[in-house]
Amino acid sequence: MKKIEVRCPSCSSRGFIEVSEEEIEKAKRGVFAVNLAEGIICEHSFVAYIDKNFMVRDTFMADFQLELPEIIPEKSIEPKDSAQLDSINVSSIKLNLSASLIAYVIRAILHKRKIVLIFDQLFMFDDVQRFFDYITRNSFETELVVISEDQYNSESYKDFIVFNRKDIIKDDDGIINVKKLGIERALVQKFFEEYEPRPSLIYLQNGLLKAYQLSETIVDIVKNFKKKEKVYSKKIIEDLSNIHNVKIQLKYLDFLFEIVESYFNVEVPKSSNVSNFLGAL
Repeated sequence: MKKIEVRCPSCSSRGFIEVSEEEIEKAKRGVFAVNLAEGIICEHSFVAYIDKNFMVRDTFMADFQLELPEIIPEKSIEPKDSAQLDSINVSSIKLNLSASLIAYVIRAILHKRKIVLIFDQLFMFDDVQRFFDYITRNSFETELVVISEDQYNSESYKDFIVFNRKDIIKDDDGIINVKKLGIERALVQKFFEEYEPRPSLIYLQNGLLKAYQLSETIVDIVKNFKKKEKVYSKKIIEDLSNIHNVKIQLKYLDFLFEIVESYFNVEVPKSSNVSNFLGAL
């Protein structure tokens, strides 16, 4: 067993965990995820990602009670799609992009924002671009550029959200609110925890496609509302279940409402908090 120090991403408390060296062998193809429940390090639950050198690459707040809708993998993959999948070095992505960064970028995409990623590893540029192109395939439009620090000029990217590998460099509208990243975090957590590269990539792509399709359906429902008609959570959840044969939680529905308003630019005429809550019971 190997003793490793980890730090809580919420309160910065530090503590040690023991990890089996055999388990870390799995990190040869990326990183190994360790779920830390409340009380192990502090009062928070989070995930620590550890590489094959027993280094903590990232710590990541996660809601272990959150249930994503069932995401069914594609039954077959066309040859051209298979080639696109094989062109992405998933292990390199997991080693060089933190879980937090991927969640941040996904949130920016869902808010239809232009994105700059500043990278100091030139060999990663094409792989990072292919990765985000693939996971948003057939769903969200993505305007994302990967550049070096020397190429970055703040005047040229006034309307962009800007990230580097570790930090949010520019987010003028406060889109990257870490308190509202529950669903994005859950998707990324599943991506990192899946050991095989191809299934992990397909899962993330299908997860975003599912969110896109469900949000499109809500847009259609809202556009067909009569004047002054309001949205009730229970009714929308029932409609999505009937149309897509999917079961979702209220938290996921709020996530879809945010996409509808931020990405599709369609206002959701929600009922009052009390009546909406009662309507969801």
